[in-house]
Amino acid sequence: MEWKDKLMKHFKKKKVGLVLGCGGAKGLSHIGVIKYLEEMNVKIDFIAGSSIGALIGGAYAGGLSIKEIEDIALKTDLTSTAKLFSPGFGKSGLVTGLKVQKFLTSILGKKNIEELEIPFAAVATDLLTGQEIHFSKGDLVEAIRASISIPIVFQPVIWNNIILVDGGLVSPVPINVAREIGANHIIAVNVLSSKNMSDIKRDKKSDNKINLEKPLEIIPTLQRKLEDLIVDKKWIRNFIKHKEKEDLPSMKKIFNQSIKIAQEKMITQSIELYKPDVLIEPDVGSVNMFEFYKAEEIIEKGYEAAEKILKEK
Repeated sequence: MEWKDKLMKHFKKKKVGLVLGCGGAKGLSHIGVIKYLEEMNVKIDFIAGSSIGALIGGAYAGGLSIKEIEDIALKTDLTSTAKLFSPGFGKSGLVTGLKVQKFLTSILGKKNIEELEIPFAAVATDLLTGQEIHFSKGDLVEAIRASISIPIVFQPVIWNNIILVDGGLVSPVPINVAREIGANHIIAVNVLSSKNMSDIKRDKKSDNKINLEKPLEIIPTLQRKLEDLIVDKKWIRNFIKHKEKEDLPSMKKIFNQSIKIAQEKMITQSIELYKPDVLIEPDVGSVNMFEFYKAEEIIEKGYEAAEKILKEK
């Protein structure tokens, strides 16, 4: 194909850095992006990731083939998810993360980042200072575990006396990190694009129904129940004594929307400041961040987005 030869020529002799952003289950679209890049023979020289981007990017840099990563994602079901994310109800998070760490070690083994064939960096957040912490050396699994530590959901990671949480809080799409570790041509994948955000209004009655013939559908319901448990305390319900309180959004919606706005602003600023050479934004706006069981559909979205953008090069 003429356009494929043109694409290969475009990336030839460039140090390509692949930047994989945060976004929970939306980030499974990173798998589709990497699949397409491989098919087009685009060599990835560096990888930087936040949260789910660090997980997928770290696994790929750590030696797993994209087919192996895809197979793991496609095998995700209610049982395996429940085992990994079963609550420990610790002081600092609902999930201790020990099972996730054990699972990562089982598939990646004991590896240091500086030993990987593809130079890699993961981003975490210093909970006390808000500073970006870049893992470009040291234990690979520890770096991934720190980067995916969603506050409240996961207990933080203690590293060198620093309390670490999810990297997406301060660097949702860490373009700067890829440049720091040596990349001069950036392919950034942003799964939190505002243009892809869906504003679907759910019916409250049907929202909590569970189809027992499709047990995987339990996951989003459990997630909503968990969120309600976290934020819907009696003192919060009684906090707003207002005659129009029924017209106000819920505390959960305010919290989620606040995080979304902050991340979108940071992503926009990062893109404007560091100017990736290629920006891929999969259409995953309707995907809930915990809907990992939709892996096949989400991966395909990533593949389609990469194909659409790179065919224009």
